[in-house]
Amino acid sequence: MNCTCGQHIPDARVKLGFKECVSCSSQEKYGFINIINHKTGNTVQVMPREQAERINKVGDRKRFGTILKGGSKNNNYNPKNIKIGCSISFIGSKVNFEESGKRVMNVFENDGMEKAFEQIEREIKNLNIDKFQASKLKQIINAL
Repeated sequence: MNCTCGQHIPDARVKLGFKECVSCSSQEKYGFINIINHKTGNTVQVMPREQAERINKVGDRKRFGTILKGGSKNNNYNPKNIKIGCSISFIGSKVNFEESGKRVMNVFENDGMEKAFEQIEREIKNLNIDKFQASKLKQIINAL
């Protein structure tokens, strides 16, 4: 089947009841927005394209309050600091905690408490330990 403009209309489109090509169609185009249900599972909401584009534009603004878009104005987030291939699943692992603990204790024995606390902050920054583990290391040092 051909459209009034002369362009061929695909059979699947004809079976759905359309009598014109996509270019000539007066049917409103659809868009979508992401709906976040959980950190590992997202869905989309289908809606008219203009409305979806407006909503997505608002959500894509820098400093909108999400970590993906830059967070708050006081946040130190910088997308250039993202390490390619880094997996957050290893942050705070038992192995990393033990290795970081050895480094921190070595600094503590050689340079004192203040330098050990600085080493703990570097371990957090380098994504070797999480803040809970850092707190444990600080408690250990304070007890010594």
